[in-house]
Amino acid sequence: MLLTDGLPNDTESLRVYESGVLDVANMESIDLVVKLRLALEEISEDILDILLTHSTDSAAMLRRNKGVSDVVVSAQIKRWHALHALEVFYRDAFNNQLNDRYQVKALEYQELSRGARQHSVRFGIGLVNNPIPRADLPQVAFLIGSPPPASYYIQVSWVSSTGQEGAPSILSAVDGGANQVPVIQAVNPPAGVIGFNVYAGLTPTGLALQNSSPLAAGESFTLNATGPVSGRAPGSGQVADSYITGGSSFNRG
Repeated sequence: MLLTDGLPNDTESLRVYESGVLDVANMESIDLVVKLRLALEEISEDILDILLTHSTDSAAMLRRNKGVSDVVVSAQIKRWHALHALEVFYRDAFNNQLNDRYQVKALEYQELSRGARQHSVRFGIGLVNNPIPRADLPQVAFLIGSPPPASYYIQVSWVSSTGQEGAPSILSAVDGGANQVPVIQAVNPPAGVIGFNVYAGLTPTGLALQNSSPLAAGESFTLNATGPVSGRAPGSGQVADSYITGGSSFNRG
Protein backbone atom coordinates (compact mmCIF):
# COMPACT_ATOMS: atom_id res chain seq x y z
CA MET A 1 0.00 0.00 0.00
CA LEU A 2 0.98 3.63 -0.39
CA LEU A 3 1.60 5.91 2.56
CA THR A 4 -1.41 8.01 1.50
CA ASP A 5 -3.76 4.99 1.25
CA GLY A 6 -4.69 5.06 4.94
CA LEU A 7 -3.39 3.87 8.29
CA PRO A 8 -0.57 1.29 8.00
CA ASN A 9 -1.69 -0.14 11.37
CA ASP A 10 -4.98 -0.43 13.25
CA THR A 11 -5.62 -0.61 16.98
CA GLU A 12 -5.33 -4.40 16.99
CA SER A 13 -1.91 -4.15 15.37
CA LEU A 14 -0.67 -2.12 18.34
CA ARG A 15 -1.43 -5.02 20.67
CA VAL A 16 1.45 -6.92 19.06
CA TYR A 17 3.78 -4.41 20.76
CA GLU A 18 1.71 -3.51 23.82
CA SER A 19 -0.91 -6.08 24.83
CA GLY A 20 -2.67 -3.79 27.31
CA VAL A 21 -2.87 -0.69 25.14
CA LEU A 22 -6.63 -0.99 24.51
CA ASP A 23 -7.30 -1.26 28.24
CA VAL A 24 -5.22 1.85 28.94
CA ALA A 25 -6.94 3.73 26.13
CA ASN A 26 -10.34 2.84 27.59
CA MET A 27 -9.30 3.72 31.13
CA GLU A 28 -7.80 7.09 30.12
CA SER A 29 -10.47 7.89 27.50
CA ILE A 30 -7.90 8.31 24.71
CA ASP A 31 -8.94 7.67 21.11
CA LEU A 32 -6.28 5.35 19.69
CA VAL A 33 -7.39 5.90 16.10
CA VAL A 34 -6.73 9.63 16.50
CA LYS A 35 -3.23 8.83 17.77
CA LEU A 36 -2.64 6.48 14.84
CA ARG A 37 -3.62 9.27 12.45
CA LEU A 38 -1.39 11.77 14.23
CA ALA A 39 1.53 9.34 14.11
CA LEU A 40 0.97 8.87 10.37
CA GLU A 41 0.95 12.63 9.83
CA GLU A 42 4.19 13.01 11.78
CA ILE A 43 6.12 10.22 10.04
CA SER A 44 4.78 11.44 6.67
CA GLU A 45 6.23 14.89 7.38
CA ASP A 46 9.50 13.26 8.42
CA ILE A 47 9.64 11.13 5.25
CA LEU A 48 8.88 14.18 3.09
CA ASP A 49 11.77 15.99 4.77
CA ILE A 50 14.04 13.02 4.00
CA LEU A 51 12.95 13.03 0.35
CA LEU A 52 13.47 16.80 0.07
CA THR A 53 16.95 16.40 1.52
CA HIS A 54 17.77 14.00 -1.31
CA SER A 55 16.12 16.14 -4.01
CA THR A 56 17.99 18.46 -6.33
CA ASP A 57 16.97 22.11 -6.35
CA SER A 58 15.09 21.61 -9.62
CA ALA A 59 13.22 18.57 -8.28
CA ALA A 60 12.35 20.04 -4.88
CA MET A 61 9.23 21.88 -6.08
CA LEU A 62 7.93 18.76 -7.79
CA ARG A 63 8.54 16.80 -4.60
CA ARG A 64 6.70 19.41 -2.51
CA ASN A 65 3.72 19.18 -4.86
CA LYS A 66 3.81 15.39 -4.92
CA GLY A 67 4.30 15.07 -1.17
CA VAL A 68 4.49 11.41 -0.14
CA SER A 69 1.81 10.15 -2.53
CA ASP A 70 4.34 7.84 -4.25
CA VAL A 71 5.84 6.34 -1.07
CA VAL A 72 5.31 2.61 -0.47
CA VAL A 73 4.66 1.36 3.07
CA SER A 74 7.48 -1.11 3.71
CA ALA A 75 7.56 -3.49 6.67
CA GLN A 76 10.04 -1.08 8.24
CA ILE A 77 7.74 1.95 7.84
CA LYS A 78 4.79 -0.08 9.13
CA ARG A 79 6.75 -0.89 12.31
CA TRP A 80 7.90 2.73 12.62
CA HIS A 81 4.30 3.90 12.44
CA ALA A 82 3.16 1.46 15.14
CA LEU A 83 5.95 2.35 17.54
CA HIS A 84 5.56 6.07 16.96
CA ALA A 85 1.80 5.78 17.54
CA LEU A 86 2.51 4.15 20.91
CA GLU A 87 4.97 6.93 21.72
CA VAL A 88 2.31 9.53 20.89
CA PHE A 89 -0.31 7.60 22.87
CA TYR A 90 1.74 7.28 26.09
CA ARG A 91 2.97 10.85 25.77
CA ASP A 92 -0.66 11.97 25.79
CA ALA A 93 -1.51 9.60 28.66
CA PHE A 94 1.34 11.05 30.72
CA ASN A 95 0.32 14.63 29.97
CA ASN A 96 -3.23 13.79 31.09
CA GLN A 97 -2.35 12.05 34.35
CA LEU A 98 1.33 12.90 35.06
CA ASN A 99 1.72 9.21 35.80
CA ASP A 100 5.40 8.22 35.94
CA ARG A 101 4.59 4.78 34.50
CA TYR A 102 3.19 6.42 31.38
CA GLN A 103 6.24 8.66 31.09
CA VAL A 104 8.51 5.61 31.20
CA LYS A 105 6.43 4.00 28.45
CA ALA A 106 6.53 7.18 26.36
CA LEU A 107 10.32 7.37 26.61
CA GLU A 108 10.66 3.66 25.85
CA TYR A 109 8.59 3.95 22.68
CA GLN A 110 10.33 7.17 21.73
CA GLU A 111 13.61 5.27 21.65
CA LEU A 112 12.08 2.31 19.80
CA SER A 113 10.46 4.67 17.29
CA ARG A 114 13.79 6.39 16.71
CA GLY A 115 15.40 3.02 16.00
CA ALA A 116 12.56 2.04 13.64
CA ARG A 117 13.05 5.30 11.75
CA GLN A 118 16.74 4.55 11.33
CA HIS A 119 15.94 1.07 10.03
CA SER A 120 13.42 2.54 7.57
CA VAL A 121 15.96 5.02 6.21
CA ARG A 122 18.70 2.40 6.06
CA PHE A 123 16.43 -0.02 4.18
CA GLY A 124 15.35 2.78 1.88
CA ILE A 125 12.21 4.82 1.23
CA GLY A 126 10.46 3.00 -1.61
CA LEU A 127 8.89 5.04 -4.41
CA VAL A 128 6.62 4.11 -7.32
CA ASN A 129 6.75 5.88 -10.67
CA ASN A 130 2.97 5.90 -11.18
CA PRO A 131 1.12 5.73 -7.86
CA ILE A 132 -2.29 4.03 -7.89
CA PRO A 133 -4.45 5.01 -4.89
CA ARG A 134 -6.34 2.44 -2.86
CA ALA A 135 -9.82 1.87 -4.24
CA ASP A 136 -12.88 3.17 -2.41
CA LEU A 137 -15.55 0.80 -1.15
CA PRO A 138 -17.38 -0.58 -4.20
CA GLN A 139 -21.06 -0.23 -4.96
CA VAL A 140 -22.92 -3.54 -4.65
CA ALA A 141 -26.39 -4.27 -6.01
CA PHE A 142 -28.21 -7.57 -6.61
CA LEU A 143 -29.75 -9.39 -9.55
CA ILE A 144 -32.07 -12.37 -9.50
CA GLY A 145 -30.15 -15.65 -9.70
CA SER A 146 -30.03 -19.11 -8.18
CA PRO A 147 -27.65 -19.04 -5.16
CA PRO A 148 -28.87 -19.66 -1.60
CA PRO A 149 -28.69 -16.88 1.01
CA ALA A 150 -25.08 -15.99 1.76
CA SER A 151 -22.77 -13.32 3.15
CA TYR A 152 -20.31 -12.07 0.53
CA TYR A 153 -16.94 -10.44 1.26
CA ILE A 154 -15.74 -8.14 -1.50
CA GLN A 155 -12.76 -5.96 -2.41
CA VAL A 156 -11.83 -4.10 -5.58
CA SER A 157 -8.52 -2.65 -6.76
CA TRP A 158 -7.50 -0.31 -9.57
CA VAL A 159 -5.20 -1.45 -12.39
CA SER A 160 -2.95 0.72 -14.59
CA SER A 161 -2.20 0.36 -18.30
CA THR A 162 1.12 -1.28 -17.41
CA GLY A 163 -0.62 -3.92 -15.28
CA GLN A 164 0.28 -2.48 -11.91
CA GLU A 165 -2.38 -2.94 -9.24
CA GLY A 166 -3.15 -0.62 -6.36
CA ALA A 167 -4.08 -1.63 -2.83
CA PRO A 168 -7.50 -3.30 -2.52
CA SER A 169 -10.39 -1.44 -0.95
CA ILE A 170 -11.33 -1.99 2.67
CA LEU A 171 -13.14 -5.30 3.06
CA SER A 172 -16.86 -4.94 2.34
CA ALA A 173 -19.42 -7.42 3.69
CA VAL A 174 -22.88 -7.69 2.12
CA ASP A 175 -25.72 -10.10 2.80
CA GLY A 176 -27.49 -11.65 -0.15
CA GLY A 177 -30.88 -13.22 0.21
CA ALA A 178 -32.14 -16.32 -1.57
CA ASN A 179 -31.73 -16.09 -5.36
CA GLN A 180 -29.70 -12.86 -5.18
CA VAL A 181 -26.43 -12.46 -7.11
CA PRO A 182 -24.08 -9.54 -6.26
CA VAL A 183 -23.29 -6.98 -8.97
CA ILE A 184 -20.12 -5.00 -8.16
CA GLN A 185 -18.86 -1.69 -9.47
CA ALA A 186 -15.73 0.27 -8.50
CA VAL A 187 -16.32 4.00 -7.99
CA ASN A 188 -14.32 7.23 -8.25
CA PRO A 189 -11.59 6.04 -10.64
CA PRO A 190 -8.33 7.98 -10.19
CA ALA A 191 -6.30 9.32 -13.08
CA GLY A 192 -3.97 6.88 -14.79
CA VAL A 193 -5.99 3.67 -14.37
CA ILE A 194 -7.64 1.63 -17.10
CA GLY A 195 -9.84 -0.61 -14.99
CA PHE A 196 -10.33 -2.61 -11.83
CA ASN A 197 -10.23 -6.12 -10.40
CA VAL A 198 -12.91 -7.76 -8.25
CA TYR A 199 -12.12 -10.11 -5.36
CA ALA A 200 -14.89 -11.97 -3.57
CA GLY A 201 -15.42 -14.87 -1.20
CA LEU A 202 -17.78 -16.35 1.38
CA THR A 203 -15.32 -15.77 4.26
CA PRO A 204 -13.15 -12.73 5.10
CA THR A 205 -9.97 -14.72 4.43
CA GLY A 206 -11.21 -16.58 1.37
CA LEU A 207 -11.31 -13.82 -1.24
CA ALA A 208 -10.23 -14.68 -4.80
CA LEU A 209 -9.98 -12.84 -8.12
CA GLN A 210 -13.28 -13.13 -10.01
CA ASN A 211 -12.57 -11.47 -13.37
CA SER A 212 -10.26 -12.85 -16.05
CA SER A 213 -9.09 -9.40 -17.20
CA PRO A 214 -9.42 -5.89 -15.75
CA LEU A 215 -12.88 -4.39 -15.99
CA ALA A 216 -13.23 -0.92 -17.50
CA ALA A 217 -13.95 1.96 -15.14
CA GLY A 218 -17.71 2.43 -14.99
CA GLU A 219 -18.38 -1.19 -15.89
CA SER A 220 -20.13 -3.51 -13.43
CA PHE A 221 -19.31 -7.15 -12.71
CA THR A 222 -21.81 -9.87 -11.82
CA LEU A 223 -20.55 -12.72 -9.68
CA ASN A 224 -20.95 -16.27 -10.91
CA ALA A 225 -24.54 -17.43 -10.33
CA THR A 226 -23.29 -20.38 -8.28
CA GLY A 227 -21.07 -18.24 -6.07
CA PRO A 228 -17.49 -16.89 -6.11
CA VAL A 229 -14.95 -18.76 -8.24
CA SER A 230 -11.44 -19.71 -7.17
CA GLY A 231 -8.45 -17.54 -8.10
CA ARG A 232 -5.49 -15.67 -6.69
CA ALA A 233 -5.89 -13.75 -3.46
CA PRO A 234 -5.80 -9.94 -3.36
CA GLY A 235 -2.38 -8.37 -3.06
CA SER A 236 -1.19 -5.53 -0.84
CA GLY A 237 -0.64 -2.94 -3.56
CA GLN A 238 2.30 -1.69 -5.57
CA VAL A 239 5.94 -2.53 -4.96
CA ALA A 240 8.64 0.12 -5.13
CA ASP A 241 10.27 1.01 -8.46
CA SER A 242 13.18 2.76 -6.75
CA TYR A 243 14.53 3.50 -3.28
CA ILE A 244 15.97 6.56 -1.59
CA THR A 245 18.66 5.53 0.86
CA GLY A 246 22.02 6.76 2.07
CA GLY A 247 21.79 9.97 0.12
CA SER A 248 21.18 8.31 -3.25
CA SER A 249 18.53 6.48 -5.23
CA PHE A 250 18.72 3.13 -6.97
CA ASN A 251 16.28 1.32 -9.21
CA ARG A 252 14.58 -2.00 -8.46
CA GLY A 253 15.65 -4.88 -10.64
